[in-house]
Amino acid sequence: MGMTVPAVIRDSELLYERAFQHDWRPVFRFMLAWTNDWNAAEDLTQEAFVRLWQNRDRVDWLEPVLPWLLFTGRRLATDRFRALRRHVLPPGQAITLDEASRAEWLDIQAALKTLSGLERTAVVLTLFEGVPTAEVADLLSTTPGAIRAAVSRAREKLEEAR
Repeated sequence: MGMTVPAVIRDSELLYERAFQHDWRPVFRFMLAWTNDWNAAEDLTQEAFVRLWQNRDRVDWLEPVLPWLLFTGRRLATDRFRALRRHVLPPGQAITLDEASRAEWLDIQAALKTLSGLERTAVVLTLFEGVPTAEVADLLSTTPGAIRAAVSRAREKLEEAR
């Protein structure tokens, strides 16, 4: 006699497959925008979906999983960047900048921290990567108007920080 698989597990596996088919491309494009590295974007996208698979029984499948995947991917990209930075710099050596460059970097860093996740994502994808507003809106499950508003708010905040 074959073992029966509980309906909840079957359902989560089917929903995972649907998410994989529907969300792979948007997650990949987002990772590409964050890393500017095709291979890294593929690896990070794959890892985000591995994490989704590992958590498939805890995910609320009634909600869109794309935001979860984007958040997870961004955290994975940040962790990857930190690991690469540790490997590039000799142990104990920090990046040194002249005083003016350091002050400018701190200003930029502070300005970026004032942006919401939506604002940062909208700016990276539309302004830096050139992705059309409608596509970004679709990717983030929102409206093109919301994306334009987020970019506008981000520009204002960044201009104020200058």
